[in-house]
Amino acid sequence: MFVVLLAVLSGISYGASDFSGALATKRNDAALVTLVVQIISFAAIGVLLFIGFGGSEPTPIDFVWGALGGIGATVGLTTFYRALAEGPMSTAAAVTGLVGSLVPVTAGFLMGEVPNNPTLLGIALAIPAAIIVSVGSIETTALSRTLSPRARSLLRTQIGETRRLSVVAGLGFGLFFVALAQTSENSGLFPLIGARAASIGALAILLTIRKSWTSVDANDYPSIGVAGLLDCAANSLYLLALADGSITWVAAVVSLYPVATVLLARLFLNEHLSRLQVAGLAMASSALVFVSLGAG
Repeated sequence: MFVVLLAVLSGISYGASDFSGALATKRNDAALVTLVVQIISFAAIGVLLFIGFGGSEPTPIDFVWGALGGIGATVGLTTFYRALAEGPMSTAAAVTGLVGSLVPVTAGFLMGEVPNNPTLLGIALAIPAAIIVSVGSIETTALSRTLSPRARSLLRTQIGETRRLSVVAGLGFGLFFVALAQTSENSGLFPLIGARAASIGALAILLTIRKSWTSVDANDYPSIGVAGLLDCAANSLYLLALADGSITWVAAVVSLYPVATVLLARLFLNEHLSRLQVAGLAMASSALVFVSLGAG
């Protein structure tokens, strides 16, 4: 049961981090925001390791897996922020969450993990729950007959681009989850050092090639700082959950992170929750109950 709680807290932290990072991308380059978020996360991980929290026996291969995951996270975060900026945000969160969860869940099954029946039911409920909560009735409302044919066509094109970006983002996040799952149990948080070093290096190269080094709007540093700290928390909790849980159900629970994003948008941006989204929240709660029963 405690392991399930770690996975839930990881998902909440991912969702809240994405929400904070998305707010900062409204006035700043997505890659630049991602870089600053990763630097803050890297510093926070360093503090945790310095105070003796997070393992003591990493191997070189653990850092390699961490670096591979870091590349995936770089692709995921940068593309996801672009998808959020393209909009609609609900579409970006739903598609990214779906692909990002299917990759590690599928990898877990291919590696021979066979969850018990309650856990399988929880996994089956968790993924569609995240999609329902994210999408709700926003797209159907946006594409209603109140818009002109030209406006509907442009919006469909925009949603299509968002979906394509979100698929790439989901594959990046999926790679990150699978790579971290390959690290040894005794490595603790050390693989995240490799992950952050790789992601920071890749983003710095990208910004240099694009010649898009700019300053960050001072008003957005609080949001970026929160995103970085929550990113550190989410990754740390995910690794702790994997120490005693399997990637199949841990990834499924973490995939509920769009629920946190949507609820924060409701709380801080006053976005309306449709009846379908409320039903999705109920489905998510049921998923957690079944996973808890299976893991317990």
